[in-house]
Amino acid sequence: MSGKLSMSLYYSDLEPLVRQSGRTSITRDGFTFSLDLDFRHERVYAAKLLLDVRQPQCDIDELLIRRFVQVGDRVLDGGAHIGFTAWQMFTAGATEVVAVEPVPSIFSRLQNLRTSGFFAVNAAIDAQAGSGTLILSTSHNQGSSLDASMLAIFPSVFGEQPRSIKVDLTTIDQLVSQFGALDVWKLDIEGSEGRAMRGAQHSLKHCPPRVIFAELYDPFRDEFAALAEPTHPHAYRAFIDRHRYELTLLPFRTPHTEDFHITSPMYVFTREALC
Repeated sequence: MSGKLSMSLYYSDLEPLVRQSGRTSITRDGFTFSLDLDFRHERVYAAKLLLDVRQPQCDIDELLIRRFVQVGDRVLDGGAHIGFTAWQMFTAGATEVVAVEPVPSIFSRLQNLRTSGFFAVNAAIDAQAGSGTLILSTSHNQGSSLDASMLAIFPSVFGEQPRSIKVDLTTIDQLVSQFGALDVWKLDIEGSEGRAMRGAQHSLKHCPPRVIFAELYDPFRDEFAALAEPTHPHAYRAFIDRHRYELTLLPFRTPHTEDFHITSPMYVFTREALC
């Protein structure tokens, strides 16, 4: 699959024309998405489902999926939200997607994506199975976290009076035991990525994925890399090139520069060096 998106219109160009509230339903490739337009990221999903516009924060996931998901892959989608990335994984050729989402109201929407090979799990991925406290995003319906340190990193996401709920916890080892070995792990779980790796030691030893890509903010980056290094020693920082609008993989500690679009920090870990 291509590491480049061909369209040229940016979502920001048409954002003033997009309805800012209400609900809409869009079907694409057999998947029906019920979207809440009160949230900007879901307005972006709507625009991309209908028009294939550019939006770097959304497109970094798509470019990684296009680059690394192969036909026939079985994929872990950690932090699946309403299933937009799961749809992209199937479009890239995945035959099975294990989609893990802890927030009950969002999980109920994720379950609507009924298709062969799709498995939705209502839990948060952590180091140990059981139950835990999830701090809820209040500014939008993404960003809920098990890790209290995220409150200081993103205070505007959680508000002045953060709310929390009890959720079930699972581990990657538990998921692999239930669903079988997975070829690609995508982890976007708001500060719990290192904890997820601590709960994946059996899988990493006995059936490691071909590739792991993860959203890692600075306080969590080095721990994750250390846990991945024994099985996935090749680490890269993922960017979208501002001029060619294509995926660019650079050495792990490469800082962001003006040559690249601003996105959340995405990293790729592989067992073999990439050419």
